[in-house]
Amino acid sequence: ESKAEASLAALEKMMKNIARVRRDGQAVEVDASELVPGDIVLMEAGNRVPADGRLFVAATIEIEEAALTGESVASPKDTDATTKPDVPLGDRHCMAFMNTSVTRGRGEMIVTTTGMNTEMGHIADLLNKTEMEKTPLQKQLDRLTIIIASIAGIAFVLMILIGLRQGQSFDAIFLAGIALAISAIPTGMPAVVTTMYSMGTRVLAARNAIVKRLPSVETLGSVSAICSDKTGTLTLNKMTAREFSIPGQNRYRVSGEGYSIQGQLDLTQGLRPGEPWQKGTAPYTTEGQILSAGGAKIDLEEVMLPMALCADARLDGPNLIGDPTEGALIVLAEKGGISVEDAREMYPRVAEVPFDSDYKFMATFHNMKDHQGKPVVRAFVKGAPDVLIARGGSYWMPGGEVLPITEDNRHLALAENDRMAKSGERVIVVARRDFDPQTFNPNAKLIDLMKDLTLLAMVGIVDPPRTEAKLAIAECHSAGIQVRMITGDHAVTAASIGHELGIEGKALTGAQFAEKSDEELINELDDIGVIARVAPEDKIRLVSLLQRKQNIVAMTGDGVNDAPALKKADIGVAMGITGTEVSKEAAVMILTDDNFATIVKAVEYGRAIYDNLSKYIRF
Repeated sequence: ESKAEASLAALEKMMKNIARVRRDGQAVEVDASELVPGDIVLMEAGNRVPADGRLFVAATIEIEEAALTGESVASPKDTDATTKPDVPLGDRHCMAFMNTSVTRGRGEMIVTTTGMNTEMGHIADLLNKTEMEKTPLQKQLDRLTIIIASIAGIAFVLMILIGLRQGQSFDAIFLAGIALAISAIPTGMPAVVTTMYSMGTRVLAARNAIVKRLPSVETLGSVSAICSDKTGTLTLNKMTAREFSIPGQNRYRVSGEGYSIQGQLDLTQGLRPGEPWQKGTAPYTTEGQILSAGGAKIDLEEVMLPMALCADARLDGPNLIGDPTEGALIVLAEKGGISVEDAREMYPRVAEVPFDSDYKFMATFHNMKDHQGKPVVRAFVKGAPDVLIARGGSYWMPGGEVLPITEDNRHLALAENDRMAKSGERVIVVARRDFDPQTFNPNAKLIDLMKDLTLLAMVGIVDPPRTEAKLAIAECHSAGIQVRMITGDHAVTAASIGHELGIEGKALTGAQFAEKSDEELINELDDIGVIARVAPEDKIRLVSLLQRKQNIVAMTGDGVNDAPALKKADIGVAMGITGTEVSKEAAVMILTDDNFATIVKAVEYGRAIYDNLSKYIRF
């Protein structure tokens, strides 16, 4: 009960927020607790959403909903009505939800629900109703206590009957019986158990796992099923360009993970590859080339430069400031030999078309020279593949020439997009168009000029899996522990990452999971490896079904939406770095490094503790 109250208190603390509203035609600031349905809330980048509401103004607004939905990237919002019934939270693009954060743009919404009626309040209600289970050893000790008490009671009655039959006084027999019953109590067991628990918590803390409840140390050793969140636990939570392709010409594989600019690009298809080339083989110049170690020269600066210039994100050491997808592109540019800061200083923007979810692209304009040395205003464009392929007029060729797009060769880009998407990658297309500086008007309606584009490259971006997580999952399988991935991402992406990590079984969406009966799921659970787009109720139901099959369940999570399932599981594991306060309060173990491999180490040590306790109890 005290933990539930602490969880709700943490949630309440998060809810304290100042909201900017329009009342009587004036924009005023009020405490979020004073909001009522019907209020008009004004939001911009950096604000926290104070209530659930329907957006009616959406100017390139994106909202980060990871704590609520588990999505690894910010969700673009619009004002179009959602007509389908039972749409997952992550797909309700016309809604904004309490306690999520605006990362880009601005918007206005009309408040629909507040307080406990919001999606966040619904989770708080689930958390309050969810009861925590006893640990396996506590259940066994309860049974042992009943057995010992029963044996002592029977022995006490037998002593009295035998003593009376032999003519002994009732008082003497009664006192001897009580002494026997007391001696049957293992008085040293609580001290031994507590000592082993406390020693275990110290060892686990040194291994980056902080255990909040002593009995949970032993529960770790009994775990037979792990339900793990994907983003940040099994993956790095750092969007990374894994490959890029020049349609119909070349395909490159990109090494390196996260926001480190170390890595290399390997030519996997097209011109003769020679040896892989690495960053640093060519210094940065305006005409810079990237060389393979012993193969043909390929000038990729024209592909890399727009990735640096058509982006607002920037790197601060290993950390990213800005949009994660843009972060993947600027890191790719750095790996390819482009200094992003120097490029932006050399080619400042003269105009731009900011990203908008309505047209799904962004464009920036720069004064440059074309390959003939003629001054041009060059537009660099990045955006969704379906939009930019439709707006494309030609393909860029490695030699600098262009190839007109026709019905006979348009499929080259479409096929590459399909191939990358099926691999679970998020595809971004980079393109450009040149304009005459004499006639270019930066104040014109620039979006109308975004046609007949020259397609430069298609970039496949993923949140890469942790290397150590794959090894840890293999260890789990060898130890008889089944690992399942639970995520808010789309099923195709989740299934691809799951396959790469070695998570066996089919992938279901939250909707498919919810429509199945308990009996169907119990029969199919062993064959299910990934569940995507899940609601908090689905997570609790999964844990309950696994427990009904006599599994000891460990559940990991970092968001508010994970808290009820963390509390329901035998071992709730929260993330110490990215986890919300609510999830940390609901969990019994906190990972200080947010690493799945740490859970496996903790389970291994928990098994040793459990084995030692079992030996003592048998003794």
